[in-house]
Amino acid sequence: MGVHIRRYGGVGAYSAASIRASSPGQVEVYLDGVPLRSGQWGVVNLADLPLDTLERIEVYRGGAPVEFGTPGVGGLVNLVTKPAGSGRFAGSVAAGSHDTYKIDLLKSGAVGAVGYLVSIDHLQSRGDYEYLDRHGTPANPDDDEVVTRSNNAFRQSDVFVRVGLPDLRGWRVELTDDYFRKKSGIAGIENVQTDEVRYEIRRNIVRAGVESPLLIGNSIELAANAFRQDRRDLFFNPENEVGFSRSDTDNTTRSYGANAHGTFYWRAAHQVASLFGETRWERYVPTDANPAIGTGFTRKRRTSSLSAEDKLLLLGGGLELVGAYRYQEAIDNFKGPEPFGGPPVANEEPHWHVFHGPGFGLRWNVDPRFVVKANHTRYGRFPTMLELFGSSGYVEGNPDLDLERGVSTDVGFTLTADDGSGFVEAALFWADRKDLVVFLQNSQRTVKATNLESASVAGVELTGRRTWRSGLGLSAGYTLQDARNAGPSPVYHGKRLPYEPKHDLFVRLGFERGRFALWHEYHHESEAYRDRANLPENLSPAKHLHDIGARFEIVPGLLSLAAEVNNVTDERIVDVEGYPLPGRTFFLTLLLETRGAEGAQSKHRKES
Repeated sequence: MGVHIRRYGGVGAYSAASIRASSPGQVEVYLDGVPLRSGQWGVVNLADLPLDTLERIEVYRGGAPVEFGTPGVGGLVNLVTKPAGSGRFAGSVAAGSHDTYKIDLLKSGAVGAVGYLVSIDHLQSRGDYEYLDRHGTPANPDDDEVVTRSNNAFRQSDVFVRVGLPDLRGWRVELTDDYFRKKSGIAGIENVQTDEVRYEIRRNIVRAGVESPLLIGNSIELAANAFRQDRRDLFFNPENEVGFSRSDTDNTTRSYGANAHGTFYWRAAHQVASLFGETRWERYVPTDANPAIGTGFTRKRRTSSLSAEDKLLLLGGGLELVGAYRYQEAIDNFKGPEPFGGPPVANEEPHWHVFHGPGFGLRWNVDPRFVVKANHTRYGRFPTMLELFGSSGYVEGNPDLDLERGVSTDVGFTLTADDGSGFVEAALFWADRKDLVVFLQNSQRTVKATNLESASVAGVELTGRRTWRSGLGLSAGYTLQDARNAGPSPVYHGKRLPYEPKHDLFVRLGFERGRFALWHEYHHESEAYRDRANLPENLSPAKHLHDIGARFEIVPGLLSLAAEVNNVTDERIVDVEGYPLPGRTFFLTLLLETRGAEGAQSKHRKES
């Protein structure tokens, strides 16, 4: 719990993560250890990632391991894909409301000592669901009407490939490639539909990783990654339906980098020390076919990080004390557009931001069932290149921006049942974030980023799971948080942060027996304000969402059929103001799956 996914519409719509009342730009997102957050835009769209290829999702709400070079002010999410060589085939077809169709194929295995995995996913939808249009007057229900979402169709495809090369004296090498392409309409906000706005993204992520065996008397272990991401964003706005001018953009981003991680086991002193270093380069080139805008200046950024961590093991390894220190820097080419849409101007001096700070952690295995954990960490977020240098026409640059800073503290415990049938986890957390960047109206047609606000967040997280021999299973999570503006403005100081509910509850009840499975999920969010001033007319009502589903194995262990109904009560809700979510939807999935013996490569997969 403590994690919110904010969606700007239905299936396939822009989605971003928020952890413990952070902004999406404060959350770092990794794919198999490769950083994805762009220095230009600063936010990762989760809807564009290969989610169907994932084996697990790691969420670090407080302290993050040293091998993540840039943990976010608001936490970190690492998406871990399935291993190569596992001898598995899975294929599924799904159909649902609003002409939504989905096809997934996955094959993994081994050819000799070479393990492989290939995953192909395709998703498309018309997205023409009905929603409540309030015509820009939420306080006046008399003009509300139910309308159909238009220009909301999309189609996207993803191809993911992993190859694990044969071991060479214990050294392991792995190569991955993820190619993604998506074409979609841009539907506009609730009361302003669009007709001609289009968006397309093409993205490719390549990674090469190497891991060593234990070296020099089984005391040293090494790992390294090299990665590259190429991205092309095309935006077509011929009738000026969105923004301030007609647009036909073709923006390209290229980023690449490498990192290395060394672990040193000093067994005589009961210590484990780690060093991590990473360097990334990013190049962003904006181009617009509109001659009034043209090709913008090339934005460049280099980010580097160096981290050291020492873990002291006491009480026979039952007590772990961790101390870490991180150094991060970002260097940009110091350029920016002139006011009033003039041409870009270069400056010979680089633009340089630096952050460094400590982190501390504790893990105490009081007994095999009861574990106590605590973390205290300082973080920093560098301003994005958009915030620093602006964008010709509507975002004015502010090279004087300082970086955002944060301190996160949490303490909690995990209690596990003797027979492993369940657990309960609880945590108290505090977070203070300063120099937060917000966009303010700078003129009639421009905005400018400014370090204006601070935030204070405190809360409690409870999670648990219990299974019974009868096949019944129950899991639940609850977050109580108080997230408030702590900035100097008397207008906003003490006000609740926008879109952050005080109460968040999720409950899943399932039953599985033989070839049948049934489940019901309930998600509740209390009311939340949509604005910084907490005006009464901008208070969103509480959400009560129910999803139900069933699965039947037609051929045990091979072929199954699943049916789902989401938002059973057909609530008309939004995650973000102006972007309505669908009401009741239906999905039917046919899944074919086989599993073979574990392959040569999968046995080396590390678990966290």
